[in-house]
Amino acid sequence: MDTAYFKGTLQVKKTAGGWRHYILLGDGSHYDLHCGSSLEVQLGEWVPDNEGEHFEARNWLAGRYEANLSSDNPKAHLYIGYAAPLGQGVYVVMPTGIRVRHSKK
Repeated sequence: MDTAYFKGTLQVKKTAGGWRHYILLGDGSHYDLHCGSSLEVQLGEWVPDNEGEHFEARNWLAGRYEANLSSDNPKAHLYIGYAAPLGQGVYVVMPTGIRVRHSKK
């Protein structure tokens, strides 16, 4: 059975309560993200072609969404694991506009 996803682009908005990250879905609606939620980012690569190169989407990188929303420059993080031997979290900062998905389960 295939897993159903909320799939779209990572966006940020300012509300009365402060900054919020959300997934902008294909139909124009949105799904609000919450810290600690599972999230996947679509990776890709540059592929040579007759005109130079083009970008092709590839597999998904799974992790946990966390954010720093306390400033005028909110940042979304994708925690992807822990580094040995100290157990420190390894994460990437996600720019807005990237393709992401969250399981509906």
